[in-house]
Amino acid sequence: MLRTLETLNAAVDGRIARGDYRGALELPLAFVIDDADTMSELLVEINLAEAEYNLGRWSEAWDRLRELDPLAAAFPIARAGLSQQRAWIAAHTGRAEEALRHLRRAELDDLPRRYHAEHFFTGAVAQIAAGDLDAAQRCAQAGARTAVRASSRRNALTIGGRVAAAMQQWIEAERVFRAAALYPYRGQGGDALLFWGDVLSRLGRSADALQAYALAIERDPQSESAELARTRSQGIV
Repeated sequence: MLRTLETLNAAVDGRIARGDYRGALELPLAFVIDDADTMSELLVEINLAEAEYNLGRWSEAWDRLRELDPLAAAFPIARAGLSQQRAWIAAHTGRAEEALRHLRRAELDDLPRRYHAEHFFTGAVAQIAAGDLDAAQRCAQAGARTAVRASSRRNALTIGGRVAAAMQQWIEAERVFRAAALYPYRGQGGDALLFWGDVLSRLGRSADALQAYALAIERDPQSESAELARTRSQGIV
């Protein structure tokens, strides 16, 4: 059956939201596309980059975004999404200044209102990477105020916990990561559970840390966070 790129993008987004990152990456092979929709094609690649890095394939995610700038130039949402994804990847791969540079290129007003929180969350992790924890906290707070979707509200707790951990405020970090783990929205989220386990381990609560790691494996089994949780669990046992 012939399908549109817009339909493909929605399907990719849905699979990523369910934590089926491998399935998301396989989808383009299963679709027979009957239209030319450059913006949707760009959004597919931006979303597939997320699937890549959720699997721990950070270099592949970065490479997927190469050469897209000429096409993205005509579409504000694609320009902003491309810059924001690059900022997220750079922040997690030891390139803080590059992350901040890409983030500055992502215009908030070019993103739909429901995704504004993610812009601030990206800013928070970039500032953590840069060592400016006050700026990271401001970004995290702005993201929490802006969050509209249930996933964004849960992720606001995750980012708040990451800032607290970066500040070595371990009791506060544990409290916030626990709140994220208990939040009704349970899609993805392995990174928060991995961080929670790490904080619990640091606090000497090994049994609780094992439970947090087990949740990361259970709820986000395909993720890099689940793999890391397995390794951490073996280290405790």
